Parts: sequence; structure tokens; C-alpha cells
Amino acid sequence: MINKPQRSRIALAIGAALCLPSAFAAAEGFIDGTTATLQARNYYFSRDFSDIVGANQQSKSEEWAQGFILNVKTGYTPGTVGFGVDV
Repeated sequence: MINKPQRSRIALAIGAALCLPSAFAAAEGFIDGTTATLQARNYYFSRDFSDIVGANQQSKSEEWAQGFILNVKTGYTPGTVGFGVDV
């Protein structure tokens, strides 16, 4: 005899299995569904030391940095188990 929690799990699994083919039907191919974005970030930092004390006579400091963010997402392979790559 199967108890009620197991019945609900089985019903949930069957319902999920019936919904999967429609999800894969709308999926694009591995190459066709690929998207890529590139973002550039810049940062400038400037400091002025107005009250200099001691032997260090540096009156100001400036720094600049630049970074890039590359986001690549591929589509999924067709089949029962879809395979995709996100970088």
C-alpha cells in the first residue's frame, strides 16, 4: 500500500514529465541560442593630502583602473537531457 505523501510525489513527477516536452520544443539549438555581452567598467580615484606631516612630502595620489565583464550563454542541445554552457 502506498501512503499519501508518496502518491503526491509520484503525481508531481508524472506532471513534470508531461510538461518537459513542451519546454524542449520551444528551446533553440546550442549555437542558435547563444548570446554574449561585454561590459567595460572604469574607476578613477584621486586624493589630495592637504595636511602633510613628516618626511613624506607626497601631496596627491591618483589611480585609474579598467575592467571587463564578459557574459556568454549558449543555447541547449536538443534531446531528453539538454546541455548548455554559461561562461
